[in-house]
Amino acid sequence: MGRTRRAEYPQTSRNTSSGELSGPMDGYLCTPAGPTHRTPTSNMAPTLPVSTCSSSDGTTLADIVAELKHMAMSMVTKDYLNHLSSTLHEAIKMKVAGLKKEVKAQEARILQLEQRAQMTENHSTATALKRQGALLLAMRRQLEDQDRLPQ
Repeated sequence: MGRTRRAEYPQTSRNTSSGELSGPMDGYLCTPAGPTHRTPTSNMAPTLPVSTCSSSDGTTLADIVAELKHMAMSMVTKDYLNHLSSTLHEAIKMKVAGLKKEVKAQEARILQLEQRAQMTENHSTATALKRQGALLLAMRRQLEDQDRLPQ
């Protein structure tokens, strides 16, 4: 990063007879040729009465004002947002209440299923114990019979 050489910048040529610059920026930097005495003109737009003011497409100021009033009437207001929010809140509350009701119904069904499973387990355990008891009794009798037999 050193100094750049002069040869890298575009050179502007000088008109040696008049001492003026000549280059691509002359149109912006130099005063235009022509009459130097001009009448001052106003930069302000011409004023027209409000009722006759119209644009190039035929829209009058009254039309624009009516459109602006219509847009202002159709704009979202705080009251509308509050109403919309409360309506949405009520709808959500109703959905949540329905979901709560469904969850409670599912809880009741699950409780019934758990009770049935417990009863079935108890019944099968009791049945199995009765069978095992009967088998033990039968085996004990056979063992006693074996002991009574002469060898």
